[in-house]
Amino acid sequence: MGKRSMERQASAIVNIVLVGLIFALYAITKQPDSFAVETFASPIYKANTDESISLQWVISYNASSLDPILDILEEENVRSTFMVSGKWASQNPATLTRMASLGHELGIIGMEPYDDGNLSWVTEDLTEAVSVVESLTGIRPKLYYSGDRRSATSSRACKKLDLTHVMCTLDLLCSQDTAEQIIKRAENAPSGSIILMRPTKQAAQALKAIIYCFRSRGIEPVTTGNLIGRSN
Repeated sequence: MGKRSMERQASAIVNIVLVGLIFALYAITKQPDSFAVETFASPIYKANTDESISLQWVISYNASSLDPILDILEEENVRSTFMVSGKWASQNPATLTRMASLGHELGIIGMEPYDDGNLSWVTEDLTEAVSVVESLTGIRPKLYYSGDRRSATSSRACKKLDLTHVMCTLDLLCSQDTAEQIIKRAENAPSGSIILMRPTKQAAQALKAIIYCFRSRGIEPVTTGNLIGRSN
């Protein structure tokens, strides 16, 4: 192949790459106002929106503050996402049913969320947790929060089970800090955030102030599914 032919071929390749980049940029700018921010085989950590955030609760034990939290959410007309363990759900069917009846979103963290294993083990664990929640409420969970489990394995299990793997943008550390510290941590959370909370006494004390703080910024708390455009 002559030098001139090689130059023409190289030029053609460059042009093809440039056209591909132009189409990719166009596709990105044409996305809807709210969409999930994710990469291949990875969990979703936040959404691209200026109008909302989600309050995502992780529940793996029977917390006495759950009822007051549900009362506040109902009073403020806020729908949240409750990521529950299958074990907790089976032991607390009345509370789980109340969550569903109030319009909250139910997701899972597995049967035994503090254990981990290979793909087969995680898939079986998630399958059982989905079955427990569905049998008690008639609702099949669509979301899974993996916590400290290996992310790649969890994502692969989600793909097999048609679940959406989500994590969080910000953990308010509700088991560690006072209500005032929790509120302060939430104050500057950006819109589109998935805010991780736990049903502690101090979280219940901080909840109204957190909701008011976001609303004063024009940001409405919604479910994680609504936030990322993947609600039931």
